[in-house]
Amino acid sequence: MTIKRRKTKLAFIGRNIRQLRRQRGWTIARLAKEIGMAEIPLGRIERGENAPSAAVLFHLSRVLGVTIDTLFAEEPDTLTARQMSFSENPFLPTRPTDSLPPSILSGIQEVINAICSLEDICNAQKQAKIPLNIPFEPNIRGIQELAASARNYMGIGNGIVFDYIELFEAIGFRVVFLPLPRETMSLTFYDTENQNAFFFIRNRENPERQIFHMVYGLGRIFLLSRANHTGKKPFPSDGELSDRTTPQGEEEKPLTMHRAARKFAALFLMPETAVRATVSQLGIKNRQWSWELLLRIKHRFGVSTESFLFRLKELDLITPRLHDRFRKQILSYYEATGYAEPDSSRRILSKNGRVWDLMLTARQHPEAADEVSRIEKTLNKWKVIKV
Repeated sequence: MTIKRRKTKLAFIGRNIRQLRRQRGWTIARLAKEIGMAEIPLGRIERGENAPSAAVLFHLSRVLGVTIDTLFAEEPDTLTARQMSFSENPFLPTRPTDSLPPSILSGIQEVINAICSLEDICNAQKQAKIPLNIPFEPNIRGIQELAASARNYMGIGNGIVFDYIELFEAIGFRVVFLPLPRETMSLTFYDTENQNAFFFIRNRENPERQIFHMVYGLGRIFLLSRANHTGKKPFPSDGELSDRTTPQGEEEKPLTMHRAARKFAALFLMPETAVRATVSQLGIKNRQWSWELLLRIKHRFGVSTESFLFRLKELDLITPRLHDRFRKQILSYYEATGYAEPDSSRRILSKNGRVWDLMLTARQHPEAADEVSRIEKTLNKWKVIKV
């Protein structure tokens, strides 16, 4: 006869322990080893069948890097709030988040928790398939070599990629599209425990800007990783310039963390070798660009018309006169449309694919049905839309 164990009145402690363990990508076996406890009794605590002793709580608090008060949060949102206020959160924002509404930060933490739980249920790989601690020199050339190294690690070299979201997700990155505030194009969090990252992108922006800010976030991850490794920022902070800043003229200004990440994104998306090869294969002379040709070629690289135009100028592939004429035309178009991309040059992206693939996989685990249902409600609550 099977004995069904009842949950204790302190079952929420076990739920919190499990959530904090999952955030770090740890198995029960690893957590048990870290706190010097057998795996089976720890599993009973996580399931709410047994209550932890004071000694176990102390060791859990120390190993998980949270206060004991955090372990005693009775509601999920209370756990989130307490964890956000504690310095040992394993997910480091790559930019200051002080100006963001607490509700946004709370929502992001809940989505992170939900995705970590899905990965745990599905036994999915939590570590990214490329290193995030690539060494580089803190200068323009160093950023250029960093962008090239990142592309090589991803296996794309100087090739043209049509779906960068698919590429990022295949590497194991967590890319999530959310209804972020208008002034916040993206937020990136470095998962230090698993050498991975969460990329949160505002869902109501044109695809080219979304792609750029996703790669910009990867640049911020590399910068933060280097800072953690050396104990010093590779570039000075600049108060986080507006996301609406364009890359025009940035090569003439000293690199800051913001400008370096933007430079990384531009070089990653438009490698010199790939741009020159494309232009050369078509036999385009620097005085022969037309508006239609500009849109068609920029579409290959998945970037905005303005960014591609600037790259052509930077590589001396377009005359100054044509550059100025097209730039005036594109800025006028942006002003009239709110930064939409012209004509049929817009990209179509598959958003939140990995998240909902994990959800479908998790549904194949009947023992986790209740938890999967709660996770789905969380994703719907924060409008992680399935497309």
